[in-house]
Amino acid sequence: MLTNLPDFVTKKVDMLTAAREFKAAIDKNCKRMGMDPDWETNINLSKDYFGDSDSDKIIVVYFEAGPHDWGVSYSMGSHLKSYDPMKNPNDWYLECYYGFDVMFTPHSFDNAKTYDSITIGKGPAKDMRDKKDIVEVIHAV
Repeated sequence: MLTNLPDFVTKKVDMLTAAREFKAAIDKNCKRMGMDPDWETNINLSKDYFGDSDSDKIIVVYFEAGPHDWGVSYSMGSHLKSYDPMKNPNDWYLECYYGFDVMFTPHSFDNAKTYDSITIGKGPAKDMRDKKDIVEVIHAV
């Protein structure tokens, strides 16, 4: 069971902050379960995560060795004090692709911010994805 998850129910949180807070909480859960987040968790953009998507507006947090289908249950409201899809005050929502990820998705892609992923560390083993962080792309006006 996931514990100590961020509050996305009683306060409005921008999508990038929410994804980072969630990733930090997932890392702590991973360690608590006796695993290494360098091996089991990451944050990425949909376009980089799936390889066939061009979305730089969706942020994906994943925990591959987490509880079975944790991403499905979390995005559907299994932890209602952390995320409640029926009482979501934010301009984003969660969905998942696999059972071990959540995708922070904007309600409207027309007005959504654009993001880029940056490498913050090498993957822990050959052929593993590099460790990433996400930054907002600031468009000149």
